[in-house]
Amino acid sequence: MVEKPARKPSAKKKLVISLENVASAEVDAIVHQLEEAKKVPLVRNIGEPEKTGGSFRAIGWLVLSGAVGGLLTWLVWGSTETLFENEESTTVRNIFITMSVAVVVGIALAIGDTLQAGAASKLGKRIGLGLSVALVGGLVLGAIASYLYIAGVEAIVDDLIDSGLSFSDDEFFEEFSRRNQLNRGIAWSLIGLSAGVTVGLATVQWKRMLITGGGGLVGGFLGGFVFDLMPGQDSAQVLGLLITGLSIGAVIALSEEAAKTSWIEITHGGMAGKQFILYKSNISLGSSPSADITLIKDATMPGIAATLEKRGGAMLVASLDPQQPVFINGSEVGSAQLRDGDTLSIGKTGIRYRERGQKAVSSGVVRG
Repeated sequence: MVEKPARKPSAKKKLVISLENVASAEVDAIVHQLEEAKKVPLVRNIGEPEKTGGSFRAIGWLVLSGAVGGLLTWLVWGSTETLFENEESTTVRNIFITMSVAVVVGIALAIGDTLQAGAASKLGKRIGLGLSVALVGGLVLGAIASYLYIAGVEAIVDDLIDSGLSFSDDEFFEEFSRRNQLNRGIAWSLIGLSAGVTVGLATVQWKRMLITGGGGLVGGFLGGFVFDLMPGQDSAQVLGLLITGLSIGAVIALSEEAAKTSWIEITHGGMAGKQFILYKSNISLGSSPSADITLIKDATMPGIAATLEKRGGAMLVASLDPQQPVFINGSEVGSAQLRDGDTLSIGKTGIRYRERGQKAVSSGVVRG
């Protein structure tokens, strides 16, 4: 039997990796891809995020609410007209007229403002508070407006009579209507002031009250100034009140837009597209109706999740629920200072912090 010759063992191949290989561009690209794959988005869309334009939406809500308030006031005037048929004193009638504008337009604006902010759970409380403010403010400012208006009318009439005109002259009424525009505008500015204050105080924000009150003052003047320009008694009333309510709502909204220095925008979640101006120095965020900013439509949102506190010129955020942390630009924080453009993530809700006149410092939110 012939034996097979023994097979020589084959030489083993050696894998040699040099420093040159490790530092190659190909290896760097692979490492970068692996790192990116590990990153998990902190915020995901719950439905489609709304397009930007929260400011325009807020202005639209207040303009529409003011117009609705003006139309409702006209209906109130029509339904209560018989109450003053035998009333000899014009003061009582004037006070009721001015107070009804302040109350109805003020409450309509407060309702529209609450609904556009997504705070329907606070609607009853705000209507109750706003109604109290509107009744008292409307009565007091309405009495002052009535006094000023009657005094202004008497002064115009006396001046026209002294100039040689009489009630039988068409020129008398034409000149009276022209001069009375300013007189009514001044009186109605107080009515607008009452409506504006109602909107601000309904949210229990004193700084906001100054802005909305000022907006109502200007809006009321504009509405009163054009009131006598409307043709015919019925059309003058309905168009005049419509313009008055619309003007008050528009000027309040524009005043707030011009005065805001810091605010937040909801970028993701059920309330995407909403904006909230930060008037108070200490603001709570959460799903509870007791929170200053109620973030609904997020089942993962704690009752009170975090606070925003203004110290000096800085805005600080602090997490209050360890089970639901707050992330800023992808990093979990207990508390931290916010800068314009920073993005907060709480639960499934994304929030962007904004400051007037500042430059955004970041974009996107990811966790590595």
